Amino acid sequence: MTFWGRPPIHVLELAEVIQKKLKDVSPNIWLMPPHRMHITTLELAFSRTAEEIDALKETLRPAIPAIASHSYLHRSRLVKPMVSYDLSAFALSFLPAAGEPPLSPPPTAPDNARVLAQGDPYTYHHLRRDVWGLARDAGVEVSSRYIVPSAHITLGRYLTNEDHATPAQRQRWVEAIDEINAWLEKEVWNNAESRLVGEWVVGQEKGFDVRLGTLWYGGGRTVQAGEGF
Repeated sequence: MTFWGRPPIHVLELAEVIQKKLKDVSPNIWLMPPHRMHITTLELAFSRTAEEIDALKETLRPAIPAIASHSYLHRSRLVKPMVSYDLSAFALSFLPAAGEPPLSPPPTAPDNARVLAQGDPYTYHHLRRDVWGLARDAGVEVSSRYIVPSAHITLGRYLTNEDHATPAQRQRWVEAIDEINAWLEKEVWNNAESRLVGEWVVGQEKGFDVRLGTLWYGGGRTVQAGEGF
């Protein structure tokens, strides 16, 4: 069971461009469909039975509406997207904003919310902390698989070794990622003139997706989706 942030359209557009660049180098990689893309703000539990997850959901139920829409009044900004990778997958990773010029399109009008927290001092890490606290206060013991904080959207996974079987293939893959990251830094970061936007204010367009089920590869089902701005 997790709380997912859903990327706004401009972040999805950037992710799709990067996916195409990676696919040109490794045609057999599996790409995450855009409608399944997400950032895991908090994982509550994993590798539990359906009955255990249902019990967890019922414990959390009174707090779910507030958690799902928490980003509506608590707005944190992510910037400087860069492709990261390991031995199983590759992702678009972000950093908390720290004074970079704003780039995101404005919220959908009218935006009359009395925002309680925003601006770069309120980082994505603060947002994750707050959501963790809401879950804890609801009586849920958070049991996340990964302890180190991250802000990333999975772009795809390696399902076979077909594209990376030789040292030369693996070197080309790494070089391609380095080239994409250099392009992002030069053309997209802090660039108000770029067609592609390298910034994400978490909660724009969509609030948190409270999600359970088989979540691998972006699956599962929504318990409640929060309000976006």
